[in-house]
Amino acid sequence: MRKHRGCAISFVVILFIIQQFPVHAATGTSGMVVTANPIASEFGVEILQSGGNAIDAAVGVALALGVVEPHGSGLGGGGAMLVYFKDGDSLSYINYYACAPQTLPADFKSSRDSHAASSVLVPGTVAGLYTALSRYGSLSWRGILLLLIEKLQNGFPVDDTLQKEFLDSYEWLLMHKQTRSIYLENDLPPDTGYILKNPRIMATLQKLADGGPDVFYKGEIADSIDAVMIKQGGSLHKTDLMRYTPREVRPITGSYRGYDIYSAPPPQSGATVIEILNILEFQYLATWGAYPESATTFHFMIEAMKRGYSDRIDYISDPNFQDVPVDMLVSKKFAEARYRTIDLEKAVPFQSSVDTTKSETPGDVFDRERSIKQGSTTHVSVVDKDGNAVSLTQTLNYFWGSGISVCGFLLNNGMTVFSKTTPGNQAAPGRQPRTTITPTMLFNNGQLRIVIGTPGGGRIISTMVEVICNVLDFNKSAELANRTPRFYCGKLSEPVAVEALIRPEILDSLRAKGHDINELGELDLYFGGVQLILIDPATGELIGSSDPRRSGVAVGY
Repeated sequence: MRKHRGCAISFVVILFIIQQFPVHAATGTSGMVVTANPIASEFGVEILQSGGNAIDAAVGVALALGVVEPHGSGLGGGGAMLVYFKDGDSLSYINYYACAPQTLPADFKSSRDSHAASSVLVPGTVAGLYTALSRYGSLSWRGILLLLIEKLQNGFPVDDTLQKEFLDSYEWLLMHKQTRSIYLENDLPPDTGYILKNPRIMATLQKLADGGPDVFYKGEIADSIDAVMIKQGGSLHKTDLMRYTPREVRPITGSYRGYDIYSAPPPQSGATVIEILNILEFQYLATWGAYPESATTFHFMIEAMKRGYSDRIDYISDPNFQDVPVDMLVSKKFAEARYRTIDLEKAVPFQSSVDTTKSETPGDVFDRERSIKQGSTTHVSVVDKDGNAVSLTQTLNYFWGSGISVCGFLLNNGMTVFSKTTPGNQAAPGRQPRTTITPTMLFNNGQLRIVIGTPGGGRIISTMVEVICNVLDFNKSAELANRTPRFYCGKLSEPVAVEALIRPEILDSLRAKGHDINELGELDLYFGGVQLILIDPATGELIGSSDPRRSGVAVGY
């Protein structure tokens, strides 16, 4: 084993040091909003303080993020939200993810066409947010939009995360004329602090305030999208927009360590998070220690994740097109069968009982930057004074989506999420692709205790599991649970990606067990951006933490 200077330093000491960094956490007693952008978090709290409920705040924040975090989500994308109503003790899941148009692009290739009009799916964001607000909000659609326009009409400062994305995606931004004119200053990336103005999106928000979602799906904005698609050879047309309808369904349920889990049903991936947690529940992880300190825990979690990810590819798909065995996937009996295939001393290649190809993303070479761009998304967590809550995740798919802007907003490139090789995830008219977004809540003794979600592409599932374990198994605070180093091992063909600050001897032990390890940086954007709220069972205090891997903050009052 290699010798490493300083390896005897306790991980507890390391975590004490990183706790001294600027925090992204807050507490509150009457409300909490946690997002990846300070302006959006503040706007959400303003809505709560003006008398709005959690649904009002979440909708306002989701619209705001499309402006101030334009690379992550927006009107041209889609998403989903889990809503909890304290009065009535009920939950609902509103799926407004993008879906395929009626005419599919011919000979579509993700690597070639990811920034072409052929990659655009039917956007669901406007319809989904309007549906949630009209059914469960207390404020008006027009009122929230007018507040947002007033807040952002003079622009907003570019933060460090956005400025980095300008640099990382510079060539993409140059590809499309309107996108280039909005986000680049004299065709150059603006610096941090630059006041970015987008009068086109302000005009679009005003049209939505005046005309509601019909202007987007049936009216002037739909005409603009249709014209751009025709000009650039896309398959999406106005008739597809007119046909779009969000899906309101029941969340899926599971349990872990005495907590009831409510999460995202197919074609989203709550079932996979629950399956992995079910496997982990067969061992008492606390006795081994937290994974950054225990190679046994780390190895076991890697092996559990391999099995969950494999089953996701085999079984999860759009339930409107084929049956998905959700009850089986979230059952303790199924998890036990998977648990019994794990060897605690060595990595065991795992092949599920279903004979399908596992190559959703071609190539075995680890490509961090490509994976980050493919994992563009954002998340919002909200709790209001009455105990209502929303966990909302929305996306353009890649950072900057297709790169094509219409009426000041970017269009998604969701066609790239479909697979030509995996039977359950092949494109079809009206079909939603399988996605990893997983807005989730956990309850204990009937009381809401955790509101959680994250962006991060394929890393969403592993990150969710790790943060939940950090809280429930290893008794970490919200902030420390978010700052603990992460790892990802979704595909058998890829190495285990780990953040820095994992002790070298732990990594050596993992290698000795047969794991290929790829070490990344500290607090790496590759691992998403968890927006987390914990509710103290004794006091009811709201404790929010925004992932330090992005520029967000938690704002409570």
